[in-house]
Amino acid sequence: MQFYVKDIMTTELVTIKENISIRDAIKIFSSNKISGLPILDQDYKLVGVISASDIIKNKSSSAFFSVSYKGETDFECLQESKFLDHPVSTVMTKELFCIEPGATIAKMAKIMYENKIHRLLVSEYDKLVGIVTTFDLLKLIATSDENIVV
Repeated sequence: MQFYVKDIMTTELVTIKENISIRDAIKIFSSNKISGLPILDQDYKLVGVISASDIIKNKSSSAFFSVSYKGETDFECLQESKFLDHPVSTVMTKELFCIEPGATIAKMAKIMYENKIHRLLVSEYDKLVGIVTTFDLLKLIATSDENIVV
C-alpha cells in the first residue's frame, strides 16, 4: 500500500510566537509531549522552528547544563539560567524544510535523511497545514499490517 505525508502528519498543530521565552517553549514541549514547535511572527507568518536540540546545542546554554540525551531531556538544571528568559527567536532554526501533503513517504524520508532533521513542516498553498516527524514514520512502520510501499 502506498502512503503519503497526509496519511501520517499531525494536523492539530501547537505553534508559538517568536517572542515567547525559551522557558515557556520548554513548558509547552513538556505539556504536549513534543520536541519541536513551529514559530510564527506577529502577523502569524511562519518564521522558524524550535526543537529541544536547538536549545541544547546553543552555546549560551552550554555553561548551565550537561545532558545525556536518551529521548528525554532534563531541563530542570537550567531553571536558574537567564538563558531561558531569552525569546525563542534567538535559538530557533530559520531554515525551514517543508513538504506537501501529497508527497510520498519516500520523498519525506529522503528530505529528512539528507538534511539530518527529524521534522518537516507540511504546507499547502503557502499555508501551514501540519507537521510530520520521524516518530510518525516509525509509528507507521511499527503499526501497519500492510506491506508499505515507499
